[in-house]
Amino acid sequence: MGLRERKKAATRRTLQRAAVRLAIERGSEQVTVDDIAAAADVSKRTFFNYFSSKEEAIVGDGPPRPDDEAHAVFVADGPTGDLLEDLKVFLLSPLADSDAEDLRRRLADVRDRKRLVQQEPHLAPRVMAAFADMERYVGESVAERLSEDPDDIRPQIVASLGITAMRFSMRRLQTHAGSGGADSPDDAAELRVLFDQAFDALRRTFHPAA
Repeated sequence: MGLRERKKAATRRTLQRAAVRLAIERGSEQVTVDDIAAAADVSKRTFFNYFSSKEEAIVGDGPPRPDDEAHAVFVADGPTGDLLEDLKVFLLSPLADSDAEDLRRRLADVRDRKRLVQQEPHLAPRVMAAFADMERYVGESVAERLSEDPDDIRPQIVASLGITAMRFSMRRLQTHAGSGGADSPDDAAELRVLFDQAFDALRRTFHPAA
């Protein structure tokens, strides 16, 4: 991802964080686009360059999606030729450039959105839809790699297992995440370890001799 794309992604995340924080404090119905833009220190026009409504910013994007380069490598049987290993790399690719502080902020975003959904359950279907979109995208990528139809059972099962492993790893990391001090562990490295453990568990379950 180039510098311009990284800046745009950072602005998008800043707007989403501001939207969620304000919604937790005031209730989503009491938050306006002007409030979100002001909290993120951008113009209202800039807000609408990223989101069509305040609801879209509050709900957020869901799990970070692999970029076109990672997709191209994965569907071409890369980087190792082993489907399970490559799926792990594919799902981790959006965090490849994340340092510990960036990952801690992302984990905080997940916790805040979970808290908001607990306060306002009517938002739950839209938040879950974002995860469903990610799973559908992964399923389509697996299907392309296997030269199968996205509606076939195997691509959908593989995608579902991968997303489950990702959610398990993120949930486990939230339990052990550092507090942000000087002695905090490297959450990015720990997440990779948790991914390794989750996918290793899948491999041992389906290939006991591996």
